[in-house]
Amino acid sequence: MKKVIHLIPYDGIGGVESAAHTMEGILDSHLNFKVFYIFKKQSNKGNYFSSLSLLRIFKSVIELLCIKPDLVIVSLWRSCIVAILFKLLSPKTKIVLFLHYPHDYHLADKIFTKLMSLMSYSLWADSKDTLNSRISSYPSGNSDVISFVARRFQPIKQNIVKPNFIFWGRIHEQKCIERAINIFAIIQSKHPEATYTIIGPDGGELAKLKNQVSKMGIQESVNFTGPQNINSIIEFSSKSSFYLQTSKLEGMAMSVVEAMQLGLLPVVTPVGEIKNYCKDSVNSLYIIDNERVSQSIFNLLEDSNLYNIMKDTAMAHWKNHEIYSESVIRASKKALNINKNEGIV
Repeated sequence: MKKVIHLIPYDGIGGVESAAHTMEGILDSHLNFKVFYIFKKQSNKGNYFSSLSLLRIFKSVIELLCIKPDLVIVSLWRSCIVAILFKLLSPKTKIVLFLHYPHDYHLADKIFTKLMSLMSYSLWADSKDTLNSRISSYPSGNSDVISFVARRFQPIKQNIVKPNFIFWGRIHEQKCIERAINIFAIIQSKHPEATYTIIGPDGGELAKLKNQVSKMGIQESVNFTGPQNINSIIEFSSKSSFYLQTSKLEGMAMSVVEAMQLGLLPVVTPVGEIKNYCKDSVNSLYIIDNERVSQSIFNLLEDSNLYNIMKDTAMAHWKNHEIYSESVIRASKKALNINKNEGIV
């Protein structure tokens, strides 16, 4: 049985970590799959090196050498530091670089990701957009797109469209939540009963956003819940009709995929891979102009039939789609030249 290690900086609740968690308990007759977390804490906003511990880096390299993995999957730039050192000491081990964003996030990301790509046997990405945009010179024969449909969800039961919105993810500048709040305020001005539930951990923006909500006088309508497990997210979603996300940078955007499966209509900025599965006025609404998208929402609130058609189209897009665990098992076997394609138990 081949040993596969997925190297991740820390155990958070972002899309990378959430997807990795779905591999827990997965059994395969050819692969022994484990997630390896390097650091104890996340970095502070604006200080990309704050969580880096040289001791943990060297300990992680030693631990990997003791494990003797056949394949190491590397996610995010901090993991690249460990993987580069490990590859120098264990040159025969196959390394897969797993990309999750279509662009370099900052200089450290650019440097370590590029170095890692030069030492990798294969390149994986969370979407075609990421694969084509990030390291375009990488040989296409050694690359693979991994499904970021983490789970298959049953849709929530609600047919009456309500001015209730929800978001889940990191409360981070990348998500540009202040714009989402501005859009919600436009809706709430005509629908005082409207609500916006914002779920997720503070990534450096929470205090600013709470201040914004307070100044706008809509604090009774906007609920910051903090982190929630998936069952709680589903419960909150059952009271919502729209998934409102205004990210300025995304890869696959796993939460949007989850929302579509649950039966929420996405109201999103068409960034990253989102633009390839969300189609404006077909299964979602694009945010190009705040006033324009607000008017589109008003129209749907008056036309439940159109809302339900668009919502059903969104749900249908992911029906029978390959999920993350299946995709990772398949791509791992390909990298390790395992030809037998036995099912996942």
